Amino acid sequence: MSKADPSYCPPPLRALPSERVVHQNVDGIAFHDPLGIAEPSFVPREFLPVLIRLDGMQSVAAIATAASRELRLAIRPADVAGLVAHLDERLLLHSERYERARDQVLAQWLATGVREAAHAGSAGYPADAAGLRRELERTLSLCRTRPALTSVTTGLIAPHIDLLRGQLGYGAAYGHLLASGPADLYVLFGTGHQGPAGPVAGLALDWSTPLGTCRTDRAFVAAVHQEVHAPRTEDVLMHRGEHSLEFQVLWLQFVHEQLRLPPPTVAAFLCGALPSGDGDPTREPWLHRLVASFRAAAAQRGGRVLWIAGADLAHLGPLFDDVEPVDRARCARLEHDDRGRLVHLTRGDAGAFHQAIEGPGNDDRVCSAPAITLCALLAEGQASLLHYGQALAEDGSQVVSFCAAAFTQ
Repeated sequence: MSKADPSYCPPPLRALPSERVVHQNVDGIAFHDPLGIAEPSFVPREFLPVLIRLDGMQSVAAIATAASRELRLAIRPADVAGLVAHLDERLLLHSERYERARDQVLAQWLATGVREAAHAGSAGYPADAAGLRRELERTLSLCRTRPALTSVTTGLIAPHIDLLRGQLGYGAAYGHLLASGPADLYVLFGTGHQGPAGPVAGLALDWSTPLGTCRTDRAFVAAVHQEVHAPRTEDVLMHRGEHSLEFQVLWLQFVHEQLRLPPPTVAAFLCGALPSGDGDPTREPWLHRLVASFRAAAAQRGGRVLWIAGADLAHLGPLFDDVEPVDRARCARLEHDDRGRLVHLTRGDAGAFHQAIEGPGNDDRVCSAPAITLCALLAEGQASLLHYGQALAEDGSQVVSFCAAAFTQ
């Protein structure tokens, strides 16, 4: 069917972050593509009645009729078709043009073989190797105590907030790793802040930071996805800008340097949702298959495998759409609630932990329940809380909570 035909149904608008802005004295909507496929784009606000109807199910004629009624203006099907063509050219529609561009971006990225550091130079993360080492050494020095280990560490929870605000959490987590000794493979679960659509999306690229390059066990990543599902192209591309895994790789490199060992080997996965009927995904057969795929890949590989979650907890305040600023009293209530959820991990009950967050609807916006739950299920054993922290903005606009914990058997 011709795209000029009024009965043509255009592709749906991509689900992209947007914000209301004024551009050259024109009120409108700015779209930003976290995957870096489309350039930032601006659409005048008058086209909003058209944009909201681009769902892939309505014809240009139907959209024009509905938009005309809403705007009380004469919108022709040709006007809608012209906007659709513009959006498609800007790669804002889920069209064949977009899919070709997306696939090309992924192919070019995978051909490099390396996921380059995306956050070097951020808070607490100097871009030069010497400055970075000094900063990480200082972080470890703040955690003066080292655990007296009487059992084997099987898993670790570390923050993924920026290295500066999460300093004590990172120091507690990776100070523990220094004391407990290295693994042959580190399987990392990081929060996918833009998704992904599936429960996990592995990355078959090595990782580069200012401290060098560490190898990805591509066979491990492939073995997991062979058993469960191949990640969507968009889900893999989310790795390019995500920080939750990069910070863990960086710390693992530094720990291996401290131990005078070769660079670590990792297998890194971004986590999406773990859907379930009542908030406890451990009762779902599909999750049993997912966990079994990780265990089978670990058994096939052999050696010591350590499971790590790059995970923050709650997000409160006007920055996250709350009405009231965050004060000390609210932080105290949050700590009480966070610790109440974390206690399930100390009892070895990952399902109850996840349910305590998702069952009530996750009003505190805990962002890492899937990553922590998968880590806990695979590490087994009970968690010991090493650190609990909150990063509160001085103006009360936000607070982010986080923790460090170790699973032992």
